[in-house]
Amino acid sequence: MIDSKVWNVNVIKDNPVYPFVVIDNWYTQGEESAVWTELDFYSSLPKINVPRAENTIVSRLEDGTPLGKHYRWYTSSIYNEYGRQFSPILNCMYKQRTPEFYNLLKGCQPHYKSFNSTNRDSTLVSYYEENDHYKPHWDNAHWTMCIWFFKDPKKFTGGDFTFDEPNIEVKCKHNRAVFFPSCYSHSVSPIKFDKKPIEFGTGRYTITHFYYTDIEQKYPEEVKKGDN
Repeated sequence: MIDSKVWNVNVIKDNPVYPFVVIDNWYTQGEESAVWTELDFYSSLPKINVPRAENTIVSRLEDGTPLGKHYRWYTSSIYNEYGRQFSPILNCMYKQRTPEFYNLLKGCQPHYKSFNSTNRDSTLVSYYEENDHYKPHWDNAHWTMCIWFFKDPKKFTGGDFTFDEPNIEVKCKHNRAVFFPSCYSHSVSPIKFDKKPIEFGTGRYTITHFYYTDIEQKYPEEVKKGDN
């Protein structure tokens, strides 16, 4: 069970495409503190060794031009199957498999049903600093969750998230999560720092969880039970 009472939930369905969910206070205070220890560890690594999106597997135009420009860490390259238990970010993913989360998704009719059949996930941590952005793209998954983190006080402008097809902007807010069908075109506006130089790690983090369906894997217990 989770204390979903701390969540501030808004199901956005007054648009011509798909409903999506925005959740403020996604992590509890204790979870937030633990997640910061992981993010601070990532940003303590030599900056020159952190992969850039434009040099990795990222959405691209037909001519190969990368749509994303930012730093990123793949948790699968940091933790093996047994190491997930040491990641606060990955340990908090139980929340998406609770009855409380499934129930709030019912506002996303009829698309929420496809999340119940997902049984595989992957996680990506992105970091945006001066001029970093992500142009309109869609994800190769069924559902996507983005959670935004940044240091207080906020030292930048921009970094806002837009669903491009209905042109709906979701403001970048710390500890805010947005959950949506992955086929939804979305983008991130460029980051602009208030002043320079800026220490690495004081920009905008995005924790992204992707959800898929693998017919050879077992389904979560909640899916087996159904939600009828």
